[in-house]
This record gives sequence, structure tokens and C-alpha cells, in this order.
Amino acid sequence: MKPEIFMDDFERTEGGEAHYAVVGRTLTFASRFEAICKTLSALVGLKSDRSLLDSEEQLKVFFEQLHRMPLARHLSSLSLEEESVAAILDEARKARNEIAHEVTLGLDRCLDSLPEGSINYLLDRLRILSTRLAEGDKIVSYLASITTNEPIPNVEFLRNYTQMVAGWVCDL
Repeated sequence: MKPEIFMDDFERTEGGEAHYAVVGRTLTFASRFEAICKTLSALVGLKSDRSLLDSEEQLKVFFEQLHRMPLARHLSSLSLEEESVAAILDEARKARNEIAHEVTLGLDRCLDSLPEGSINYLLDRLRILSTRLAEGDKIVSYLASITTNEPIPNVEFLRNYTQMVAGWVCDL
């Protein structure tokens, strides 16, 4: 008897593995985006209230609050005045949420068994989402570099960053 609720398709194929690798790289990059947003939010918070460094207890509470904050609040805590930048970051946040919470739904089987159109849609959607995410990541990474006095990449690198990320994430 075949189980109805349990996962029961454990076949692994070369094509399926390649597609799962794209999903995995997308999830990895989405996690990276969230982590750098939280890091920048922490840096901005510490710079704006240096008294937090005076007390271990205050610092602990500050980091506990940061840990519980949703990504949208981390981004809003950056207080970016440029609307276009805030819009790009919001699109990146939405892309991250879709990647983290929706993309893998229904992928609990050998991907080769899905209709070709479904796989193509998935790969196209992951490219769109990873591109949005890379645009936001470029902004947050740039701001983090400025905040920490790290070197800023050259203009060519910044210009090509989104395509480099999307290629790394999505190319089979």
C-alpha cells in the first residue's frame, strides 16, 4: 500500500539534482541577504545608541530584540530616505520571503516527474527572485561596507553584481 500523506518519492536523478542545487543556492543567498540586513541593522543601532555598549545586560536585550524582529523592521530601522532604494529593498525582502516560505512547496518528489513547464516556471521564477534579492543585497552590502569602513568594490563589479549572483544561483 502506497502512503497518502508520507513523502514516498525518493528517486534522485542527475537532472533533479541540478534543479535542487538551484533551489539550494537560492535559499542560501536568501539567508545571506537576511543575515547581512540583520547585521547592518545591528551596526546602525549600536552606532545610534553607543550607551548599549556600557552594559552587558542592555546589549543582551538589544540583540534579543534584533533577533525577534522581522526582516521588514530591520530594513525600516535603516531609515533610508531615498524611496527608490527603500522600494528595491522591499522587493528584495518579498523575494526572500517567497524563497524561504513558498518556493519549495510541492518539490517533495523527484523533479524529473514534474511537467517540463513546471520546471521551466520554477527556474524562471528563481531567476526573477534571485535578481531582486541581488539588487537588495548590493545596496545592503554597499551600506555595510561604508558603515564598517571596508573597501568598496569597483564600479564594474557593482554594475555586474546582480547578473553574477543570478548566474551563480540559477545556471545549471
